Amino acid sequence: MLYRVKFEKIGLAKYISHLDLNRMFMRAINRAAIDISYSEGFNPHQKITFASTLSLGVDSYCEFVDIKTEAEESAADIFERLSESMASDINIKEVYIPETAFKKIAATQYNIFADIKNADIANLEKMFAEEDILIEKKSKTKTERVAINKYIESIKFKHDGYIKIDAVLKSGNDLYLNPEYIIKAIGERFEIADYFIVKLDMFDGDGVQFR
Repeated sequence: MLYRVKFEKIGLAKYISHLDLNRMFMRAINRAAIDISYSEGFNPHQKITFASTLSLGVDSYCEFVDIKTEAEESAADIFERLSESMASDINIKEVYIPETAFKKIAATQYNIFADIKNADIANLEKMFAEEDILIEKKSKTKTERVAINKYIESIKFKHDGYIKIDAVLKSGNDLYLNPEYIIKAIGERFEIADYFIVKLDMFDGDGVQFR
């Protein structure tokens, strides 16, 4: 049986690497006595799959992992047992049977809070209204200068202590933009003293909140 776990990764947990997060979930699943399925072969491992890899240092209120069990269990029971077994700052929010595959995720909403010394909202709005905002973007196979405009679904700015950037960025298999590239683009034109990023939500190709 397949179950989806929605969780938050906040506070000190945002500094846990994806590999360590995977290990934490495996240990918590064992402590919770969940009848997890294992792969076959010489080195069997738990059948758990994360929706995405979160950058180190980013708070997230919207992370997902699918776990496959040998038999049907109560989602409410899995929620309770996993919540009790999970480490601090990894907060289990929901456990349910999924209806949508992770490949349907098309966009992610972030709040980026930036202390920008020599720019105001008008400067930033003008910058992101330009036809091409070029940055150096790295992939697994190459590094190239690309226009990031096509990766941005929406972006808004307001004063909230720091400058608050509310951005919805493409995050599908074909088009994906790490929010760090928004900071990188701004940093090539203006002085950024400090910033932090919060992941808020994920959406499918129709703009519907992903579950």
